[in-house]
Amino acid sequence: MSHDFVIRAYCRQVSKALNLPRKHKRRLLDGLERELEEHFSCKSGLTLETLYKDAGSPEESAVALMDCVDERVRTQCWSRQKRLARLLITGLAALAAIIIAYYFYAAQYEVDHAEVRIVQYDFE
Repeated sequence: MSHDFVIRAYCRQVSKALNLPRKHKRRLLDGLERELEEHFSCKSGLTLETLYKDAGSPEESAVALMDCVDERVRTQCWSRQKRLARLLITGLAALAAIIIAYYFYAAQYEVDHAEVRIVQYDFE
């Protein structure tokens, strides 16, 4: 495997562990990728296992990168995620209430059976 492929695979794993907006995540990952390319440019036969030994696990790298991010940005990201989760839960609860109300409304005005009489007149 080439260095680029291994480093990109590692950065993808770090990206999954980062809990940041895309803009901040991309900036951090670009810096990490450049740093790893510089550090491992003279080494041959780079594998993910070697990268894990030298740079740490993707989760450890993600924690180190998160420490570099301003506390305000992290708080905004988490509060945005909480708002979205609350909005989704509220929307689903409203949808469930509408479905239940429709079911009871339809059951109340449902026609169980109808009696029909057909009368035929002879006009002769």
